[in-house]
Amino acid sequence: MKTILVGVDFTKSAENTINYAIEVAKKSEAKILLFHALTAPVVHTTSGLIFIDAESFIKNDEKKMEEMQKQLSKKHPNIKIDIELTYDSIRERVSKLSKKNKISLTVLGLETKSKISKFIYGTTSADLTGKIDCPIITVPEKYKHHDIKKILIAIDNKESISSGLSKRIHSTIDFIGAKAEFVHIKTEDELELGENNRHPFPITNIKSVDFQKGISNYAKKTKADAIMLISHNYSAFHNLFIDSNSKKIILSSNIPVISIHK
Repeated sequence: MKTILVGVDFTKSAENTINYAIEVAKKSEAKILLFHALTAPVVHTTSGLIFIDAESFIKNDEKKMEEMQKQLSKKHPNIKIDIELTYDSIRERVSKLSKKNKISLTVLGLETKSKISKFIYGTTSADLTGKIDCPIITVPEKYKHHDIKKILIAIDNKESISSGLSKRIHSTIDFIGAKAEFVHIKTEDELELGENNRHPFPITNIKSVDFQKGISNYAKKTKADAIMLISHNYSAFHNLFIDSNSKKIILSSNIPVISIHK
């Protein structure tokens, strides 16, 4: 049975993300793995000493996760729901599980923040983009439409699609159970992709001043339910100084964004 890993941090965003993942699980007949990364609290005493009350903290989170599992299993009896708590970061755990082929999809939430705070502090899903093999769906907190019928797949005319990447794209589409449209956003400094379309599938060319506006406006026009991006594994230096198209779209999109590792 295939597994969908869902990041849980007990926020409203996480609750919405779980509901979204459950709808995907219903269509794909997958099980849900609710994942919570533990972080031990640090307490400052009046004497200036620092101690960690880890045991009670862990028990409290375990209780929350078990109660969540119980309620969800009761509400969705046909879906197998497991829980996992670990001190591994979500990036470490997802990377380990995806390499062992134990998860097919990761679903993470994106809390509502101001545009400034999003770009300063980032988000877990944006930080994971391009760094793990497993496809990631980032679900905006206010997005309540939990059915994926149509996906826009953004294609770069400067990049070729390998057979392995093509297989991952179509495997993810089939897993989710959606129809897909391949789209190239043609900015002013690019050639028309249709003139040299090397890919074995039709591509819709959209003219726009920039990638972000182009894909967002076309998604709204076509009533797409998600945008799929092909992410790159950039260096730490690149990530520190340059905002990739993937990160910009994830942080600004009003609909879920699916990231596929190139």
